[in-house]
Amino acid sequence: MKLIAKIIIIVTIFAAGFYIGQQALAPANGSKVVGEENSEQITVSLMFDFGDGEVRTFNDVVLSKNATMLELLEKVTTDNDLEFRITDYGGGLGALIESINNYSSDARNNRYWHFWVNNVYSDIGASNYILENSDVVEWKYTLNQFNLIVN
Repeated sequence: MKLIAKIIIIVTIFAAGFYIGQQALAPANGSKVVGEENSEQITVSLMFDFGDGEVRTFNDVVLSKNATMLELLEKVTTDNDLEFRITDYGGGLGALIESINNYSSDARNNRYWHFWVNNVYSDIGASNYILENSDVVEWKYTLNQFNLIVN
């Protein structure tokens, strides 16, 4: 009987020690442990090429997972006090970028905003393009990529 009591006491002490040790190692405020990756966020880089030699870069922009290209533009332009206008056509058409930092779509000179992700021209609109971690995004104010004649 004494042996069983000793075993129960030892197991109880061991379990209590294990529990207290786990609590001591856990962050007090629920924040993540150093080195622990937050899978709910992504980090991307963004570059604006204004077509006249001016280039602005924004590295390590943190967004929520499944953020769209449009959300990236809204965050960077708001955080950096850059003018930004869109026309949202809704549905499958999505948003047309009208102006960034006062560089506006110009049908007369056939200049518009276009974007590339990881050096690949996008065939998806900004409001529908889902960003991935470590994407490198380039927005260029340049001639229409399709050489369409606009009257």
